[in-house]
Amino acid sequence: MKKIYVAVWFMFGLQSMSMQAAQDSLQNVENGRQAMINNSVKNLTYLTQGFDFLRTQNLVDISFHDFLEQHVSHDEDGNKNMNFDQVILDAEDVLTKNMKDTFLKTLDTSLQNWKNLDQCNSQVFLYVMQNKDDNFYRFWLYAWSKTTAEDGKTQLYRAIFKYNLEIARMLIAAGADVNTQNEDGWTPLYRAVFNNNTEIARMLIAASADVNIQNKCGYTPLHHGNSVEIARMLINAGADVNIQNECGYTALHQAALKNNLEIVSMLIDAGADVNTQNKDGWTPLHYVVMSNNSKSNNPKVAHILISACADVNISDESGYTPLHYAVLGNDKKLVKILIIAGADVNTQNKDGWTPLHKAALNNYIQIVEILITAQAHLNIQNEDGKTAELAARTPEMKEIFAQAREKQHEKMDVQSMVKIIKID
Repeated sequence: MKKIYVAVWFMFGLQSMSMQAAQDSLQNVENGRQAMINNSVKNLTYLTQGFDFLRTQNLVDISFHDFLEQHVSHDEDGNKNMNFDQVILDAEDVLTKNMKDTFLKTLDTSLQNWKNLDQCNSQVFLYVMQNKDDNFYRFWLYAWSKTTAEDGKTQLYRAIFKYNLEIARMLIAAGADVNTQNEDGWTPLYRAVFNNNTEIARMLIAASADVNIQNKCGYTPLHHGNSVEIARMLINAGADVNIQNECGYTALHQAALKNNLEIVSMLIDAGADVNTQNKDGWTPLHYVVMSNNSKSNNPKVAHILISACADVNISDESGYTPLHYAVLGNDKKLVKILIIAGADVNTQNKDGWTPLHKAALNNYIQIVEILITAQAHLNIQNEDGKTAELAARTPEMKEIFAQAREKQHEKMDVQSMVKIIKID
């Protein structure tokens, strides 16, 4: 009897110990679950604060802690909370559902209406803006950056096009592709340079924007660098100063056309070829004399190009040299500069016209006098057999040629007399 009692007592004790062990195991699992919830509330601040904000706006009626309490569970075997990752994704979906669309719609409306973000007063928008550097919210911006508007522009391109620096800055920080080209081949950097937006250009370059990417016409950002600071920034970032567009223009052609003295100098210092010809045969020097801007720096720019060994006698496809164009522009300063630099005053274009022909035809009296003084020949004929004198159309111009011929005859008479004296 005593043995039976001991056996029963032993079996009851084992059962009690087993039940206690099971209870202890479940308690350990629950403790682990609570620890995980508490750690999540502490560490996942974007969710903790996000839920708290949504509660203040009456968009949800539960805290992040309570959300976890309701959804985090463990499996039947008491293993570590197997559904935790999914619960976190579900919690993020709550924030996304209640804030993402409002936030992105506000950005889109701001771009559509050319408004600054400080004009937006949506509480949801303002909250996200305060937390935009958090990776969770930044992902919204990154995803949005990959969408395009109805006109095919990316959101980053739109922001730069609309001069909205804040949105552009946000998108770049979120990892937007800075090299996406629109249907015309324009990149965000191209637009920033075109807009003379130094700050955005600097940010794009820092984000690895391609400084040599060409649009459909072959232009690079450097072609349209009107700002000295931006041009320097592009060159320092590795911009190729000799890339030609589909018409053969280089950045130096563009700078010369605009008579941008500082950028011309900068490009030359960076290795720009001063004698590159476009498809029409025009060099940067051609462009300087063709610009004919009364307020321009063209004499100074011409000096810089000539000092850098620009060929003053290169002819374009029609046979015109820079001197021809300087004459056509009635630019006395440039005519003198070119002649002093060695320009051939007797060069003929494809129709046989010399600079003197053009000056006489246009009644540029002072230009004609300069050319004749520089030993322009009076008897050169164009393809129609006309001399410059025959191209003259006014009595004043014809008188200049008459006087020039008289002086020429006098000079010839003196030279003949000298020869006779030498023979005698």
